[in-house]
Amino acid sequence: MRGAQNIRKPLTGPAIISGPAKPCLGENHADPAATPGAIAWAALVILVLCTTLKGCAAHVHEYYQPDQQGLVYAMPASLQNHAFQYEAPTPQPSFQTLPARAVPGYQVSGMSFPSSGANGQQGNLVRARYYRSLAPSSPRKPLLIVLPIWATHTFPGTVITNGYSQHSQGAAHILWMQGKEPLFDWFSLPKHETEAAFEAAVDESMERFRSVAIDIRRLIDWAETQPDIDSQRIGIIGFSMSAIVAANVAGVDSRIHTAVYVLGAAEVWDVMAECNLVVEYMRKGVQKQLGWDQQEYRAFFREKFRDGDPGLWLGAYRSENTLIIEGATDACVPPNSREALWMATGKPERIIYASNHWQPFLAMTPVGANALSRDIYEFLDRKLLGLGSEDRQIMDGLVHEVAGHRH
Repeated sequence: MRGAQNIRKPLTGPAIISGPAKPCLGENHADPAATPGAIAWAALVILVLCTTLKGCAAHVHEYYQPDQQGLVYAMPASLQNHAFQYEAPTPQPSFQTLPARAVPGYQVSGMSFPSSGANGQQGNLVRARYYRSLAPSSPRKPLLIVLPIWATHTFPGTVITNGYSQHSQGAAHILWMQGKEPLFDWFSLPKHETEAAFEAAVDESMERFRSVAIDIRRLIDWAETQPDIDSQRIGIIGFSMSAIVAANVAGVDSRIHTAVYVLGAAEVWDVMAECNLVVEYMRKGVQKQLGWDQQEYRAFFREKFRDGDPGLWLGAYRSENTLIIEGATDACVPPNSREALWMATGKPERIIYASNHWQPFLAMTPVGANALSRDIYEFLDRKLLGLGSEDRQIMDGLVHEVAGHRH
C-alpha cells in the first residue's frame, strides 16, 4: 500500500500485505530555488525508484502456522552422512580492540582463530567483529551471528550489525563474521580448460563452503564458554549465499535457536543452473569451455551439493523461530528452490517482496523506508529476545542505563 501504515494482524492470522510505515520517498517539499527541469528530473528518478520497489517495498507477510497437533520442532538435528561433522578443539580467539568502531553500549573487538578446514580466507583464519554488550540489564544475553556475503557485499551485514545493536539497545551480543575472499570464485572458475581442472576447483569451493559452516559452529562452541552469553539463545542471519550456509548450519546444529534467511535457497543445484548475475557468467563460461548443456551443469552441481544442501534436513529446523525473506520475481533463486527451503524448514514465517534478487536490499535503506530492516528487527525482538510489544517501553530505558554505566 503506497504510503500507508504497516498493517499487522495476530501472529496466527493469515498473510497480510504491508507497506512502509514512512511516506514514500519524494514527499518532502521541493527546494523553491530549484529549477523546474531539476524538479522534473528528481521526480522522475523518485518515480522510477518507487516503481522499482513496487510501492516502496510492499510485501506479503505470512506468519507461521503450527500443525494441528501443535508440533513446532519435529526432531533434533541429525545427519544421514558425516560430511559436516567435525572434531576440533574449542577456539581460543585472539582479540584486538577496534576503537574506530566505537558503538554506544558495546565493546567492539576484532577476533580471529585458525579454521579447522580450508576456508579460503587470508591466513586460513576465521575473522569476526564481536559487539559485546555492556548493558547491565541481564548477566547473560543472547548472541546474534551475522554472516557475510563472501567477497561480494558488506552492506547487508553492516546494516544489521550496526542497526540491531542500536535497535536492541544492548539486549544482545552481536558477532559479525567477516569474509573478504569468495567461497565460489565466479570469475576464475570458468577459465579452467578441462573437466578435471574445473571439478578440482569446484571441490576446493565446496571445501570452503563446508569449512565456513564448521567455522560458525566452532564460534558457537566458543560462545558456550562465555559467562555473559546465553548459549540457549543463539541466532543466525545470512544473505544470499550466506543464507544457504546459515540454513546448512541450522539444519545440522540444534544449538541455533533463531534463524533468518534472506534470499536463500535449497536445491542449490537449480540456483547454479538458472541464476543470472555473476553465477550466470560462470555457467556460460563453463558451458562454452567444456561443451556442457544446462542439464549436465545442473547434474554436476547436484552431485557436489549432495551432502550440503539445506533441503537434506527436513524436520531438523526450529520452524517457529525461523524467518525467510524472498523475492517473488527473483531470477537468481528459482521458485522451486525458494519453496524447497520453505518446506524443508517447516513452512516458517516468511516475507515475500514483489522484487528480484537485489531489490530487497534497497528496503534496508531510507529509499525503501527501511522496511526490511524493521521487519527483521521485529522478528528478532519476538524470537531471539522473547519480547512482546509492551517490552519495547522497558527497552527504551536501556540506552540511559548504558550511558550511566559507562560514566
